[in-house]
Amino acid sequence: MREALEPGQAHLWYVWPDSVTDPKLLRTYEGLLSEDERRQKDRFHFAEGRHQYLLSRALVRTTLSRYADVRPEEWRFTKNEHGRPEVAGPEVAPWPRFSLSHTSGFIACLVALDGALGVDVENTERHGELLEIADRHFSPLEVGALRALPRGAQTERFFEYWTLKESLIKALGVGISFGLSNFSFHLDGGPIRVFFEPGIPQDPRAWRFTLLRPGPRHILAASVRRQGGEVDVVPRETIPLARS
Repeated sequence: MREALEPGQAHLWYVWPDSVTDPKLLRTYEGLLSEDERRQKDRFHFAEGRHQYLLSRALVRTTLSRYADVRPEEWRFTKNEHGRPEVAGPEVAPWPRFSLSHTSGFIACLVALDGALGVDVENTERHGELLEIADRHFSPLEVGALRALPRGAQTERFFEYWTLKESLIKALGVGISFGLSNFSFHLDGGPIRVFFEPGIPQDPRAWRFTLLRPGPRHILAASVRRQGGEVDVVPRETIPLARS
C-alpha cells in the first residue's frame, strides 16, 4: 500500500541490520542493487561492512518506492558536487526527497516531499577524545556549553551537537569543509535553535530539528527546512520487504 506524506511531515524509516539475517531476503536485496552499488559493496573488506552497505541501499530503495509508483530496483541515483546522494530518475511526481545515514548497528532514511532535509546517526560507544574533537570543530558557544556540563553529561551532549551538525550539513548539501563552527546549536530545554555566522545566507527561523534515542547505543538527529509551521518527524522501524 502506498504511503502518504502530508505537508509539514517527514517519515523516518530505520532498520537494525544485525537483525536481518535471512539468506533469501539478503539475496533479494542483492537483486535490487545497480552494478555500481554491487562494486561498491564488494570494496568493503569485512563482512559487516558489506552487510551494512547492502541493508542501507535496500532501505533507501524500498523506502522511496513506498511513495512513488517505481519498483525499488528502478531508482537511479547521482551525487552532487559535495557527494550528497540524490534521486536521478525515473521521473515521478511528486519527486520524493531523502537523506540516508548509517553507523555500526543502525541505518536510517528520512523522506519528505519538499524542502531540504538531512539525517545523521551515531553510535555513542565510539571512542575518542570527544572534548578535543569539539574544540577543533564546534563553535566557541557550543564548546563553552559542553565544558560547563558535569563530566557525566558531556558525552550525550557531544553526540547531540555532532549529529545535529552533520544532519544540517547534509540538508544544506555541502561538505564538511563548509565548517561545523559556522553555526551554533542552542540546546536549552526548549525547541532546538540554530544560529549562523554572519555572511551565511540561511534563515535560522526556517529550520526544524529533531533528536531521538532509538536505542541505548545510538542517537539520531534530523534537520528539515520549512518556512512556517512545525515539522512532524514520524519514526517507523522496518525490515525492507519483510515488514513495516
